[in-house]
Amino acid sequence: MNLDEINSKIDAAFETYPKQLRVAARYVRENPEKIAMHSLRQVSDLANVHPSSLMRLVRELGFERYNEFRDPFRNWLGGQSTTMRGRVEGLRTKGKLGRMSEAVAAVFARDMSDLEATADQIKIEDLVAAADLIIAARRVFIVGFRSLYSAAFFLDYNCRMFSAKTVLIDGRGGALGDEVRDAGPQDVVVVLSHRSYSSEALKIARYASSAGARIVSIVDSSLAPTVAISDVRLVLATSHSSLLSSVVSTLSVVQALITVIVSKIGDDVFETMKRNEAFYKAFDTFIED
Repeated sequence: MNLDEINSKIDAAFETYPKQLRVAARYVRENPEKIAMHSLRQVSDLANVHPSSLMRLVRELGFERYNEFRDPFRNWLGGQSTTMRGRVEGLRTKGKLGRMSEAVAAVFARDMSDLEATADQIKIEDLVAAADLIIAARRVFIVGFRSLYSAAFFLDYNCRMFSAKTVLIDGRGGALGDEVRDAGPQDVVVVLSHRSYSSEALKIARYASSAGARIVSIVDSSLAPTVAISDVRLVLATSHSSLLSSVVSTLSVVQALITVIVSKIGDDVFETMKRNEAFYKAFDTFIED
């Protein structure tokens, strides 16, 4: 059994596990490098679960011994540096050896692999469900912090081409989250979140959900913190083994979502686009050929 198969088993059974087993499963799912490098007791301490709970999970996944369970994680770890320092040192070494083209090629290869995996696992019906919620909403709050701010901005910018109801949450003036203060059942919150998950994004999503707003999660794991409170989940594939976590597949999912929205909103989109064109012409926004 390889790591992907272990992850698939965890994803399929996660909601059926008792509380302590879910804690152990989440830690295993989100920290494969720790499983590869540490003993049963060390991982139990890191995950804050009793060793017996971790061992129960190991057996639930079809392994008799922890060392046998750890082997797929070690195989996955082999050949990649998982600490930030290790990744930086690896790139510097390749640069000194004149192998920078190899490092750059690896970046493109990882991104293409992520895109292929994402295309395979994103369901069209989930994109349609997310689009329907967004189209029907009174307001659409978009949440994506740090490296995911670019994807959140991209979604907001493109939605504003045909709608005035999106609100990009960016914490200007230190008022992070104030935008959702009066969120309610007619509103939707789109949350973009990758490991390591933003506590601020989770707080905003939880608050809005408690007020009745619908939640759409665009995440890199079916065990991401916002998934449990989401009405629609778009789970993509992204690499965490490179220097920085890639946002390429996230941007691709956002672009696919925008495509579905535009295809469903009807002829009134053309009137909005005409106004946009008039605005850009008035401000001489773009260089004419």
